[in-house]
Amino acid sequence: MARPTPWRRDLAAPLHAIQSELNRMFEEYWNPARFGTNQPPPTDLEETGWSPAIDVFETATELVLVAELPGVDPSSIDLSVTGNLLSLRGEKPADGAPDGSGAIRERLFGTFHRQVVLPNEVNFEGAQADAKNGVLRVRLPKREAARPRTIPVKTV
Repeated sequence: MARPTPWRRDLAAPLHAIQSELNRMFEEYWNPARFGTNQPPPTDLEETGWSPAIDVFETATELVLVAELPGVDPSSIDLSVTGNLLSLRGEKPADGAPDGSGAIRERLFGTFHRQVVLPNEVNFEGAQADAKNGVLRVRLPKREAARPRTIPVKTV
């Protein structure tokens, strides 16, 4: 086999760098450690127009999901639970774009779909959701068995 000439080797170097960076990004995305211990990899791989930012936090009595949905009509949000998977779907309509050509377009529009795997300790029947000023807040109470309890210590 003929030895490659230096210019061919140099031409391939940027492609190898791009492939290495893509591999690193995929490994980082699929790394369960970024979601905490015992968390499955993300399931929001469906192609969508944009993806709203979400926060999930836990209190002693409930799990709370907060999603930023500016410009989305709350009545058009589809919030559902299948097993322990919470799905958030909807669409942000393109609005206010005048006729003509624009030099800058940064606002995101279109459909969105986010999924969050929830622990089994959640009581889905008691779930409540409300939206105010473009922020959706979903409250999922914990089952009684999952709530922390204090045990009194008696002296003998």
